[in-house]
Amino acid sequence: MKNCIKKLFYFFLCVFASLQLEINVNAQNKPCKFEEKTLQFVGKPNEQAKCLLRPNKIGGNLGEELKILPKPFDKIIGEKVNIEKQPLRKFLKKHKIDENQIGGSLDENLVTAILPNGEEIQAIYFIIHDTSYPYLKDEAFPPDFDTNKDWKGNNLQIWLKNPVAHIFVNRLGDSVTTTFFNKPVEKGFGTKFARDFLKTDAKGLQIHIELIQPRRRDAKNSNPKNDLIAPFPGFTNKQYERLALLYLAASVRRGTFLIPAYHSAIDAGIEDAHDDPQNFELEKFAAELKKMLNALN
Repeated sequence: MKNCIKKLFYFFLCVFASLQLEINVNAQNKPCKFEEKTLQFVGKPNEQAKCLLRPNKIGGNLGEELKILPKPFDKIIGEKVNIEKQPLRKFLKKHKIDENQIGGSLDENLVTAILPNGEEIQAIYFIIHDTSYPYLKDEAFPPDFDTNKDWKGNNLQIWLKNPVAHIFVNRLGDSVTTTFFNKPVEKGFGTKFARDFLKTDAKGLQIHIELIQPRRRDAKNSNPKNDLIAPFPGFTNKQYERLALLYLAASVRRGTFLIPAYHSAIDAGIEDAHDDPQNFELEKFAAELKKMLNALN
């Protein structure tokens, strides 16, 4: 009798622990608070970023909201940009980067969105994605995919036929503009959140950057077509460097620093939401941006 009671106790203990885990996961995966009148998330820009940059785990399970943002994001998000276009253009010329590779002319404003009250505003959110392509199924990640320009994943030209984002960045740090920053994404909405809540008139609130990242199948998962396994490190230093440049270029054009966000956090709470960018290291992104700001100042 005592053994039966003991087993029953452990059974209910396991059930309770399982329910607690599910509650915690669901709480973390809840969408950030959203204001329908402004079509923006609630809070000051840096407060929004703390929610929209929650760590992205396998399967799109989000970590806890950030308590602090890495420097320089902690000070600049939503603030006025103090970088002039001329030094940025000198930087581009020095590194042989054409403005058309980073979203178009620095003299043009960003894409605009129309709010419910009829107000027209420029894009606010800088959404970071990964392509989850090429899909390798059970093949190993190529040993040289971060440096081999002939690896198929580093061919950026294929995305010109599928402009689902503004920019694509390969493992070498090269980028191609498939939709210029002064226009909304040409194909689709960029995120399910934009599709369901912003819709056509306001999808211009988001700038979309796709980082090339292959995926593999997790053989232990019940879905045989899953693409849960991403490489680690998830992205190369060259990709973070180009991402920092894209963020800076977009922010210079707007006049204020955009709010960075992960695709997974933007779509949180929506059925079949995305799980990207996988294995993204926010500190590396911040470090590259800090180096670039120091160089331009």
